[in-house]
Amino acid sequence: MKKNLLIIVSIIMLFVIVFFLGNRHYFLNDDPRMVKNGIASIDSEQLKKPIKLDGDWSFYPNVLIPAGEKLDNYNNRRTTIEVPSDWHEYVEPNDEGLSVGTYHLKVKVPIDAEYGLYIRAIRQANRVFINGVEVGAKGKPSTVLSEYGSENDDKYTVFARSINRELDIIIQVTNYYSSRAGIIFPIQFGTKEVIQTHYRWKVSVDALISIGHIVLGAIYILAYVQNRKRKEELFFGLFTIALGLYMSFINQKTFFLLFPDIPPLKQLHFQLGVIPIALMSLTLFINFMYPQLHKKRTIYIIMILLGIVFVFYGIYNPITKNLRATSEEESLYRSIAYIGVTAPIIFYNVWTLFRVMVNRLEGIRYVLIVVSAICCYTILLILNFLVGIPIDYTEIVLFLLVILGFSSLLNYRSNVAFMKIEALSDELLKHNEMKDEFLLKTSHELRTPLNGILNLAKSLMEGAQGPLKRPQQEQVILIHNVTQRLGYLVEDLLFSSNQMTGEVKVSPVEVSVAVINEVVEEIRSVMPKDSQVRLIADVDLELPSMFTDELRFKQVLYNLLHNAIKHTKSGEIIVAAYVNQQHMMIEVRDTGSGIPPQDLDRIFNAFYQVNHQYKKEGLGLGLSIAKNIVEKLNGEIHVKSVLGEGTTFTFTMPLAVQKQVINEQSATLAPYPSTEVLKLNLPLIYKGNDKKILVVDDNHVNIKVLADALALKGYTVIAVDNGFDAVDYVKTNQVDCMLIDLMMNGMSGYELCKRVRKHYDMLELPIIVLTAIMKHSDLLLTLQVGANDYLQKPVSMDELFIRIESLLAVKQSSIDAIEVEMKYLFSQVTPHFVYNTLNTIIGMSYTDMDNTREALYCLATYFRAKLNVHYRNSFVSIEEEIELVKAYLYIEKMRFGDRLTIKYDIDESIELMIPALSLQPLVENAVFHGISKKPEGGTIEVSVQREGQFVRIKIYDNGVGIPEGKLQQLLNEESSRIGYMNPLKKFKLMKNASFRLYSEEGKGTTIVILLPGGGGA
Repeated sequence: MKKNLLIIVSIIMLFVIVFFLGNRHYFLNDDPRMVKNGIASIDSEQLKKPIKLDGDWSFYPNVLIPAGEKLDNYNNRRTTIEVPSDWHEYVEPNDEGLSVGTYHLKVKVPIDAEYGLYIRAIRQANRVFINGVEVGAKGKPSTVLSEYGSENDDKYTVFARSINRELDIIIQVTNYYSSRAGIIFPIQFGTKEVIQTHYRWKVSVDALISIGHIVLGAIYILAYVQNRKRKEELFFGLFTIALGLYMSFINQKTFFLLFPDIPPLKQLHFQLGVIPIALMSLTLFINFMYPQLHKKRTIYIIMILLGIVFVFYGIYNPITKNLRATSEEESLYRSIAYIGVTAPIIFYNVWTLFRVMVNRLEGIRYVLIVVSAICCYTILLILNFLVGIPIDYTEIVLFLLVILGFSSLLNYRSNVAFMKIEALSDELLKHNEMKDEFLLKTSHELRTPLNGILNLAKSLMEGAQGPLKRPQQEQVILIHNVTQRLGYLVEDLLFSSNQMTGEVKVSPVEVSVAVINEVVEEIRSVMPKDSQVRLIADVDLELPSMFTDELRFKQVLYNLLHNAIKHTKSGEIIVAAYVNQQHMMIEVRDTGSGIPPQDLDRIFNAFYQVNHQYKKEGLGLGLSIAKNIVEKLNGEIHVKSVLGEGTTFTFTMPLAVQKQVINEQSATLAPYPSTEVLKLNLPLIYKGNDKKILVVDDNHVNIKVLADALALKGYTVIAVDNGFDAVDYVKTNQVDCMLIDLMMNGMSGYELCKRVRKHYDMLELPIIVLTAIMKHSDLLLTLQVGANDYLQKPVSMDELFIRIESLLAVKQSSIDAIEVEMKYLFSQVTPHFVYNTLNTIIGMSYTDMDNTREALYCLATYFRAKLNVHYRNSFVSIEEEIELVKAYLYIEKMRFGDRLTIKYDIDESIELMIPALSLQPLVENAVFHGISKKPEGGTIEVSVQREGQFVRIKIYDNGVGIPEGKLQQLLNEESSRIGYMNPLKKFKLMKNASFRLYSEEGKGTTIVILLPGGGGA
């Protein structure tokens, strides 16, 4: 605290010293009085520097003596006046409020030469004549207000040549309302060279100070633009620029020297308008430096207040209408009003900085230097504004202190940041080791519960605890798939953790370059047909083999291709291979978005993802894993990229220098086409048990291996080599499971899956896809082709048999669930309804055989719809649904007799598919809950008509209606009535369909359904 106070006191003392030393001529008059009784005699020695023409000037009050007119004519008015001084006791304002007077001085010089005057603000308008010639003026001196024009504290120089070693100086002065008028500052005299040098020095100092502030502010603004994080830099830059502009508007007015045509009133608007901008920037700067000390509401109020000040004083004042003050009092009131709204904001900022000192916040001493300097200079500005005291050279002190304070603050923060970074670097190294250990432990810990969930889900799917209903099975399958996806992510994390600790194991063998073509072809086969990206493989199959781990190699190639596809919207991706110095060079080139240069060095870091406009996906491990695998296999990987043009990844694999044979315990499926020629007679059929497996692969060698292995397990096997034969077969034959190769000629495995799924869902016909790329790749998982499972080639037969058994168990569980559901559906047929109907038919059979047959037909129609499970879960034509409705109502009419009236209004030309059993339950609900409750019965109306682009279905009854409470439950879907809720849920699944319910207790109920479409014959 003491050091902070010492800084404040030191800065105040510095300003005081500079203020008094730089303006001592205003306070002290130790120079000899050069003017006596209107005459000044100057010798050569005195002309070496500017001379103040202080003393007793001749003065002619209340008159403007024209140039060339003899002064003897005004001897009766002549008096002497002290210069510099206020003239108010000598002059009297005229009727318009103007005060005028004429100053006269005769200067005797040693030699005839060019001489000059440096004039510092003669208020409020003046014109200078030397030897009868006008040499300069500021404002327009006049005795008439309409011709008068004021100056704006303008400083200027005038020059003239002496005649007979004399200069006769006449200065006309007019004042309108200023409290201090006349020649109130010393006028300096000297040779032309001395005055010019003196004036240029003052202008240069002012210009240097202004430009220095503006440049400093621009530097801070540029620093903010580069990082856009530290807003205090932005507002400090704006503040220093505003301060620099203000300094160019005052003193020597360097800005207006560049633009001399700006009138004095506009100059004043510039001066007064830039101050609120500077205060805005200063307040926001301090706010962002120390936000904990401010309230947003206070800042908003200050900004609004300063905005009003800027508009009123800098642009247009609706109160004064930008007119000059008409009296000294009005001028004073305006000054007090301006200071009254700006000074509190300055004091608020000073108070904030005082709180900073008290709370000992960061960098306070350096900020204190700057703000103390600003406050001192502000106080001097107020004094200058109010009483016109000069403040020369104090702006230099302000400029130097601002630079010193903020340079020190930036250096301090840089040092603090460096020390923090150094400490953080050590800490991050430790945390990085902890992170690797955490990932490893977390991955291991997650595998156990995930495997538990997978096994439980698998057990439920297979019906180990009893069959599930179809919706339940679908949900369990979803749980299994999502958990499996999460398990794959855990595997990636575990792999990444292992590679960081060097625990990744590889098994390099001789691998043909044909594997590259297979991966490319398979990825191409699953890409969308409308994709604007072409995937090209440029690989010569005659190239020598590589010595690598096949599965790991595929993983690297897939990761690079998946990355290229994700970042390429249109263009091409080319995979090329060539030999270079005992290494196979594999390139993956794309024409995608490219990688920014600053990201190239970090692109292989784990979890790092480049910031692009697209949504980030995945964990950012793909390229990191690829790099580690390549290095583990004694290769290298590099990347080149041009932003906006594309990227090229290049990695190397060592060539196989000798044959290596790996004896594997289990048979495996060939990963890529064998060179051996084998032609089978297809379809190949092996008869076995009642479980029928359909194998689809265009490679006959693979068909032979799979069929033989499956036949040994006792399955019935049917094998074909194309998708078209497979589709034809499943249409006409029952199949329990399909094995499909993803990449086939003619029809790909992807397309085959989609066609099969049009006829069978995932529970009715399980499908296993055999793929060369990663079995849990994002590319496959996002395709949603309808496969139940994926196996990566080369396929382990033991794993294949386990997958088949599991899927067959799931299918059997689905069949069992259907049987359970069928039993439930039988139970849904109301026994009383059946008994009553049968009794009615039996009674009718004795008297009316025709109606009996019709009744039996309607009952058969009713039972067929109610007990057909597949019919319940599909769409039917509206004609079939109306037939069921009519059958049901016929039966009810037969039971109720005259108590039930039925009306139909059906457009039979409408062709529309609607959910099965969607209208009949609603009609049954209307009969049971509406008509049957009324002793006298009622009417049922069923209407199907077109309404614009929609089909309008209306079911109306005039029964007892629905109480308000139960109606709200139905509308809010909180009711347990199956007859209403099931149809409602079915119609809600239809796009653009609407379902409305209207009912009034005692009057009846209306259901209106609007469905899109309905083309007719």
